[in-house]
Amino acid sequence: MKILAVDAAGKALSVAVAEDGRILASAALNVGLTHSQRLLPLLQSLLAAADLPLAAIDLLAVVNGPGSFTGLRIGVATAKGLAWALQKPLLPVSTLEAAAYNALGAGQPDLLACPVLDARRNEVYTALFAPGSGRQPQPLWPPQAISPALLADKLLAEAAGRRVVFAGDAAELIFAEMQARLGDLAVLAPPERRCFNACACALLASERAAQAKPPAEVGAFYLRASEAERNRLAKLAAEAKAAGGNLA
Repeated sequence: MKILAVDAAGKALSVAVAEDGRILASAALNVGLTHSQRLLPLLQSLLAAADLPLAAIDLLAVVNGPGSFTGLRIGVATAKGLAWALQKPLLPVSTLEAAAYNALGAGQPDLLACPVLDARRNEVYTALFAPGSGRQPQPLWPPQAISPALLADKLLAEAAGRRVVFAGDAAELIFAEMQARLGDLAVLAPPERRCFNACACALLASERAAQAKPPAEVGAFYLRASEAERNRLAKLAAEAKAAGGNLA
């Protein structure tokens, strides 16, 4: 089974093709949020380099969040459009799980993976994973948006002396703080295992192809409302409060 995977959830953009649990080809860019211009050309060049027609793809997979609101919309919409055109199923993969899969590598039983994505507003999207069966990460925490300080507190309380490897686009940003709190238990994933998740997405999809869905049933997982939506809700609440005061 040939699987085409897309990751546009963060600043880095990556695509990959896997067959029977091995990567046939992959490509990545980390030049900023221009995914709308670069994703389709990157996919075309990847397939051309692998000498694969798009019609040869059996399953599509997409990193569906959390992450950048714009990037997620572009990645999920592109994957859904291709799945519709090919009449193939689509498998969504959590950004945090794909990052944990990358960070754990071949797997060490004493190592935990803590992917961290920049959620802005002094928060990160995060979760905690342990090595699971095969290479599938086992979730220990649900996805959440918290401050780095609170994350360090939670890890000190719950990591139980195990080393924690940090991956994701915020890993380098918060690592000094994590190291100051966790000491030698904090490990920074190497650059090649930190941000590019399409290969992990493709390999995870290889292990769970039976869970793929019709493209209409797949959507982005944002975890929290966008800033525009929060501003709209705050404006509506302020207007409702003002209207209530005028009626008094």
